[in-house]
Amino acid sequence: MGWFPTTLDSEAQSWRFDIVSLLAIIGGSSIEKHKQAITASPFAGFPRILPAPESLLDTDRPNRLPSVKEVTIIGVKSGTRFTELNFFANVIHKLEELEEYEFRSYNITYQKPEKDTIKSAAEVDDVESGGTQNDAEQKSQPDDDKKEVIVPLKSLSALNLVTLISILMTIGLFIWAGMIHDGVALVALAAMSLSTSAACLSAQWYPRLSTRTTNTKVTKGDIVMKTRNGAFIVVECPEEITRELYGGAESCRYVFKTRGHQALLACSTVLLMAAIILFSNCGWTMQIAVGVAYIILNILYFALALLMDPGEMWDLSRYNVKTVRTAKTRNYTRALWEAIRETKEIAWVRKGGLAPSTDAWDSWLKEAQLNCGANAERWNPERARDRLMSQASTEESATSMEIQLRAPPQMSASK
Repeated sequence: MGWFPTTLDSEAQSWRFDIVSLLAIIGGSSIEKHKQAITASPFAGFPRILPAPESLLDTDRPNRLPSVKEVTIIGVKSGTRFTELNFFANVIHKLEELEEYEFRSYNITYQKPEKDTIKSAAEVDDVESGGTQNDAEQKSQPDDDKKEVIVPLKSLSALNLVTLISILMTIGLFIWAGMIHDGVALVALAAMSLSTSAACLSAQWYPRLSTRTTNTKVTKGDIVMKTRNGAFIVVECPEEITRELYGGAESCRYVFKTRGHQALLACSTVLLMAAIILFSNCGWTMQIAVGVAYIILNILYFALALLMDPGEMWDLSRYNVKTVRTAKTRNYTRALWEAIRETKEIAWVRKGGLAPSTDAWDSWLKEAQLNCGANAERWNPERARDRLMSQASTEESATSMEIQLRAPPQMSASK
């Protein structure tokens, strides 16, 4: 007997492919990274083989997308304050890529007029009936009557390509199993495909953005963001965009409610267990074919998780994002000055607690606002800070000495 088996069907010693059951359930980390995109895809319900389908069997579904913590967001005009950045806003700004004390400014508008992208249900009914609405009624139209603002996945994305490959592989395996009359493989593939379909459908969802409650005109929605490492981002945009991307909470709208979700989870779990057992009893030809298919899919999903950020798969073409100005500064004072220079306002600095509450800093802020115009290139914020700090220190020392001179001499105690 040799050191390695040389046949596939020898009773004495042969290669065994029971490992296919293990290949079917590994790769959970790759699937977990793109789990939300997979279940939001229009192809989510298609029966197919998918590595680690148990990663989708989650009884607890999140109510919103993950946000970025430890960031301060201040409304330049409104004064509103938030302490976390929504998921889709971070897809645009990528805070994790900002260097220390870096400054960026953006201008964000709608690709189309906002009234064209969100039409109220009342307007649709009015068009169908051939009537008209007066302007006063349109301005007071509540948001409850508006269509939901949905952020879809990109149609031409790497995730959809991998999903299509998975579907085609599954069809090919079905045809092959039928051609070689492997009934166990047919049943196993059907069970695994339906298990994946049920798992994806149980978590199928779409992201809904928050919108304004009225259409009345308000001030601009410009905001300033400060990260933990002292970087600043200024965004100039309408209030409607501020509400959608920064102020409102994104919500996950699931297709199936609690009962439907639980029923699909139960079906998926049972089918998955049956598929794993059946895969171990397929003929060796189909075990090799299914094993190779899972190896290829694991490599594709691993590459997807390694090379692509989940945010890159979402279609944000609704917004027109332009980078206005960027600057890499060497300290916090410079970064703060760049943000003040861009907004030409200082009230947001105090509302956000982004500068020390001292007379010297109050003077510096006022001086910074005065130099936001034509003199911006010549004004040195660090030199002004040092001058005002030194002046405040000198005045404080003089005041302290004057108080000591005015104090009455202490009388020595008589014995």
